[in-house]
Amino acid sequence: MRPRAHVQTGLVALLLLAPAVAHASAHGTGTVSGFLRYKGCLNYVSGATVAVIGRDRVATSDAGGRFVLELPAGKYSLVIRGPGLVPDQRVDEVAVAVGKAQDLAVVEVWPDERPAQCTPAPPPAPGAEPTVAAAPDAPAVDLPGAEVAPLSLAPDQVLLRGGPGAGPGQFGLQGNPLREDEDALGPPSFAVGPQGVLYVLDSLNGRVERFDARGRFVAAFPFSRTGGEPVVEADIAVSEEGGVFVFTEGDSPTLVQFDPSGKVLLAGALPPSFKGVDQVIAVRLRPLFLMLNGQAVRGELGWGGIRADGPLPGLPAGGVFVQAERGGRWMVVLKFLAADGRVRRAIHLRSTVPVTRVRLVGVDRRGDVVLAVDRAEGSDDEAVRGEVLLLAVTPQGHLAGAVAVPPGDRRWEFREFALEPDGAVVQMQSDLSEVRLVRWVLQPAPREALAGEGMVRGRVFDAGRPAIGAAVSVPKAHRSVATAPDGTFEVRLPAGTWAVSFRRAGLGEAPPSELRVAVAAGATVDLGNVTLAPARAVQPIVPPPAEPVP
Repeated sequence: MRPRAHVQTGLVALLLLAPAVAHASAHGTGTVSGFLRYKGCLNYVSGATVAVIGRDRVATSDAGGRFVLELPAGKYSLVIRGPGLVPDQRVDEVAVAVGKAQDLAVVEVWPDERPAQCTPAPPPAPGAEPTVAAAPDAPAVDLPGAEVAPLSLAPDQVLLRGGPGAGPGQFGLQGNPLREDEDALGPPSFAVGPQGVLYVLDSLNGRVERFDARGRFVAAFPFSRTGGEPVVEADIAVSEEGGVFVFTEGDSPTLVQFDPSGKVLLAGALPPSFKGVDQVIAVRLRPLFLMLNGQAVRGELGWGGIRADGPLPGLPAGGVFVQAERGGRWMVVLKFLAADGRVRRAIHLRSTVPVTRVRLVGVDRRGDVVLAVDRAEGSDDEAVRGEVLLLAVTPQGHLAGAVAVPPGDRRWEFREFALEPDGAVVQMQSDLSEVRLVRWVLQPAPREALAGEGMVRGRVFDAGRPAIGAAVSVPKAHRSVATAPDGTFEVRLPAGTWAVSFRRAGLGEAPPSELRVAVAAGATVDLGNVTLAPARAVQPIVPPPAEPVP
């Protein structure tokens, strides 16, 4: 279904007008300002955004790194984002008083990679420590596949096929997507219910078709239209108990609950702001409306209408919430957030094939997040080859499974993927002649991807000055790096407890300094300043006194 830009504003107007917000704004405002600077450098960060959690306030740092925010009195968390920065860094407990200017002075932010023009910063003077933004745990996972190579379709993977028409097992299809026909339409959505039962939302025929787990037609039941026109913007979800939920947009958004046979149990009209609902996911009779900005609203149907709770910061996954977004041409960022919107972990999924889009498919019974990553390669003057990489990622940042599949035709409007109870993914494919539902099983990830790594970083000093070229090594992990000219270092290590050794350039006479470091998968351990052990003075060799000659 096509994204709509007006969702966030309407949803916030409907559900976020809490009394606390109005109370704070009635007591005047103050300002928060500061200068963003790269960690370990004297260079300031321009063009970064500083947003306020829970407020519609955003500032952009200027050429000198300065930002200014005007806020009502209270305490806030600032979120810092920008090109080349570790995403979603925070500065918490920022107090704002009425009529007062809160100057944070220098705020150091973590770069994704060391800036090319970094001017090393001297060690801070006592009592002059700058504010350092807290970065979420950011494990980096390399996605499989160095080129587009989707699996070919095996006959036993096809759950059902249906040609155009209005008969049993057929689907309404119109237009020619191969000719870029904007009116090309097919089934907008489908869902997988208990025991693998398939439900297809055949909007052009105004019905829901039900098939068994082998793809055999069982029955069909109608769902309402608006003014006799087919409802294209629609979605379907099936709960674990077998309840069928159909969302239709039209002029008046509605949500209807059916039993498996198609009997209407409950129906409710939704406020106009729900016109932008992008996806419906059912979790134990409580559908979740996934919004375009990654937020969700939990809705529950009752005899008095629909009761909404939210917005939530993402798709619920246990005690956290999940968002997925394209982090550039070569990266996908999977975020795990707390209920207050703070990012606890941001998993970087790095790809060697250009990424064009990413979508959340769902959360399986193990708690793994399943997402679809569209990848394509090829220049403008040749046909672009594409694939969809289906991934299962654990909340700890491990890649639990992956499979590359061919993309469905992009010009049909439909939900392309649905999650089966056992974690397999069903894909809807369409062309001019038929609609197919295909089952894909995610293959286990290689052993090295399961281990997960964390980051250890710090800055090494020798006699009060940055130690240039000092060796930082972890013998048992066979990892070794040299410090940069400003004494900083970064080394990735598998999860576990490691002895990290520090030795100045050249063996010298000093014993290595050693620290034991506990590394968690995806975590970043900042050791701060590490001082090398002092060199031992070289003692002259004094021969023993000669014995007297008798």
